[in-house]
Amino acid sequence: MKRLLLIALCLASTSIFARERRQVLLETPITYASGAEVVEHVKDECRVDDILTRRVGEALRRLNRTDEGTIPANTPPGDAEILRLEITYVMGVGGGAWTGPKAISVSADLIDNGKVVRHTKFKRWSVGGVWGAFKGTCSILDRTAVIISKDLRRWAHNPRYEIKDEDAPGQGSAPEGASAAAAASSATTATDSVDKDD
Repeated sequence: MKRLLLIALCLASTSIFARERRQVLLETPITYASGAEVVEHVKDECRVDDILTRRVGEALRRLNRTDEGTIPANTPPGDAEILRLEITYVMGVGGGAWTGPKAISVSADLIDNGKVVRHTKFKRWSVGGVWGAFKGTCSILDRTAVIISKDLRRWAHNPRYEIKDEDAPGQGSAPEGASAAAAASSATTATDSVDKDD
């Protein structure tokens, strides 16, 4: 009897927690950090900020189980937490997979009632998957943004989850201080590392 009562209490607690889970909304527009390194024509043509807004916004809508995933900056969030992203680095020089893996590095703050309660910074790489050789730079960066969105969805949902940085496929981590062109030319082999969606 006691065991059944304990199970019932656990189920009730889980149900209450699920109902009371707060929404997380992506603050828009996503911005580039001061000094962010990105090739100008890739920045203009690929619009990585827009790609991330779409992909992360979609991921948060699924997390929230509502139609809301984004919120304009300086808009009162109500009871929701805010996810603020900055792009700190984009590795991509055009030429699709022929110029090596592409990468996006972001800095993320989770904000509750105006205060930063959690912070992370990480990089994700992609060569475009099985058909990467036939994809352009923007398509590969979009795939990278999908990987980032899955990481951020899990990170926002689970306070114990830590996002680990990722080395370039087939080599050590490409230094953000090096030029994007130099990093691209030094990256020659690749396999994708995609975190499981929860």
